[in-house]
Amino acid sequence: MSGLCSGGNEGLFALVAYVPEPLAGFVNRLRHELSPGCRLRAHITVLPPRTLSCETSVASREMETLTGRHRSFRIEVDGIKVFAISNVIYLSIGSGADQLRKLHKLLNQGRCLSSELWPFEPHLTLAQDLEPAAVAPALALAEKRWREYAGPRDFTLDRLTFVQGIADKGWMDLAAWELPSAVLV
Repeated sequence: MSGLCSGGNEGLFALVAYVPEPLAGFVNRLRHELSPGCRLRAHITVLPPRTLSCETSVASREMETLTGRHRSFRIEVDGIKVFAISNVIYLSIGSGADQLRKLHKLLNQGRCLSSELWPFEPHLTLAQDLEPAAVAPALALAEKRWREYAGPRDFTLDRLTFVQGIADKGWMDLAAWELPSAVLV
């Protein structure tokens, strides 16, 4: 997902799950430390950036219908990793990763279908677009900060947000939907 912090997202759409506090504050601070100037809010991408083959309102209604078919679920953030091909530093997802893959598969169809550059891997991006020489020191710093972080490392994913890339402004929220609560037996 190169270029998302440095621009180049105009006209693209994505579906994300924003991370709640206090984990979001930690991720946002660390991301700013690793990639100064990155304005992305802490999130897990469910549908990576894509163009749409229909009006935004049509895609939004389709996503709303489909998201209603999936229950809320717990996410547990594991540890710091690096995508070897792209040198993206990220927090991996442990518990909840399979549900995120199912959700991605459910939503990546119909008018929101997109041929994606990389296989879908649930994660929280911390740094991208780094110069090759900057990756190792950034990774070491991210690992240190994660060891120091004493807050919760899990949360309930119960809301999805449809976003649009706006030139020089980052991403704008277009719509959001609550996932129905998991039924307790």
